[in-house]
Amino acid sequence: MHTQVLAVPASGAAAGALLLIAVIGGLVAVTAAYETAKRRAFRPRLVHTRLSDADLRGIFRDTVSGRGWSIIDDGNPMVAQSSVLTGVRQQIALHTDVDEGGTEARIAVVRYSRRALRGTTKAHTLRWRMKAFLTAVRSADLSASIAG
Repeated sequence: MHTQVLAVPASGAAAGALLLIAVIGGLVAVTAAYETAKRRAFRPRLVHTRLSDADLRGIFRDTVSGRGWSIIDDGNPMVAQSSVLTGVRQQIALHTDVDEGGTEARIAVVRYSRRALRGTTKAHTLRWRMKAFLTAVRSADLSASIAG
């Protein structure tokens, strides 16, 4: 009884190793790009508007808080926070400055959850809440400008 061993040519093994490295590198690049896109979605925004400080705070209260979120600080900045039931608490803050030209408001995520090897978690809820605020400000003041 004679057993025949099939040998893989050295060039085939090297090509397979290169393909594996290329696939792993591609997955790492896609993951990094996705993580960057998630964090960019809730980047700080600067709003210039003719709305009053009270109007902006009311819009913030109506659009950001609710559905499991509450206002935990009504000062300047005004801070909304997620409930503990959703896991790690997240926070969005609104800081306003009033001058003769109108109101300048900065909305930013001041606390968010991040896990090792999984990156930012629940970024979509932060993006939804910030987008709801910005959309409501634009609806209330068509001349409002948003940067960031």
